[in-house]
Amino acid sequence: MLYNLAYPFMQLSALAHQRYHWCLVMMKRRPKLLLKTSVRPETHYHGLCGKLRRADTILLSRLSSGWAARYAIRMFEKPTRMPCMANDLEFEQQSQQHQLTFNKCRINVFCHEPPASVPLQGTILLVHGWEGRSVMFRPLTEKLLDSGYRVIAPDLIAHGSSEGERCSFYDLAQLLLRINQQFGAFHAAIGHSFGGTALAMAIDAGLSTHRLIKIGSPDGLGNLLDSYIDYYRIPAVLKDKLKQVYHRRYGTHPDMIDTPLWKTLSLPTLLCHDRNDNIIDITQAQKMNAAFPNCELFLTDGWGHRGVLKDRNIHQKIIEFVQSDAT
Repeated sequence: MLYNLAYPFMQLSALAHQRYHWCLVMMKRRPKLLLKTSVRPETHYHGLCGKLRRADTILLSRLSSGWAARYAIRMFEKPTRMPCMANDLEFEQQSQQHQLTFNKCRINVFCHEPPASVPLQGTILLVHGWEGRSVMFRPLTEKLLDSGYRVIAPDLIAHGSSEGERCSFYDLAQLLLRINQQFGAFHAAIGHSFGGTALAMAIDAGLSTHRLIKIGSPDGLGNLLDSYIDYYRIPAVLKDKLKQVYHRRYGTHPDMIDTPLWKTLSLPTLLCHDRNDNIIDITQAQKMNAAFPNCELFLTDGWGHRGVLKDRNIHQKIIEFVQSDAT
């Protein structure tokens, strides 16, 4: 299709741009920090990539709605990797690094231990969001360690330092179950954005944790797929077809990963959301708050979707929540 035909040319252009950056740094016209930014088609030509994918989907939809839906799912399940800054890489290297194999891919799991002087309070699982990586939780991880919690933070399949090119939410839920089997029950499980959705799916499938914390998470998988169709301006008639393909492929309809599921999860749940989140609207958090049986909603201001992970007020609220005697 058009995207696949154009991709090699975009790669060559990205490589040339990277070399141009190198020349600028060598001539001391740009700082060395510029070389730490990788120029890739998915990031440097994000707008063009979106237009090509949209054009491919529209062309396929005129031939077969099923082909178009499967193509849209393929694009949806192929995340763009987030780069890791040097200081974050050092933080990862300070942890114990474990590896497991899932769907023939090597998955890196970072285990952070609290200081020896602090009594161990329990183990907490951190699950990053779509196109993120575990080190995004660094500010929260440091607070949890100081409070005596061991932190298990995987780079999910096709994300960060882990292998893989594609993954579905169903894959992520199964991966979290594998991590649960390897590290045992968790005192609490914390998921950011789409990681919170995958966590809820895993808990429904048997993941063992006493508390659930979702930060900036969407209210359901079905609505998430609808938003994806709207964002890329893909023909709206594909919404139902895409969900049907998902249902046949994974055995669960995306619309069931929503209020019907949240109502069955009775464990203590904390929803954290920023009022200025421009990715996941605050109304989605309010909807989930009404659906979870044992839930508390904590709101912040001015941090946005990813910046909220740095908010000290959220860190303190999470510490209080995991230390509480709620049942």
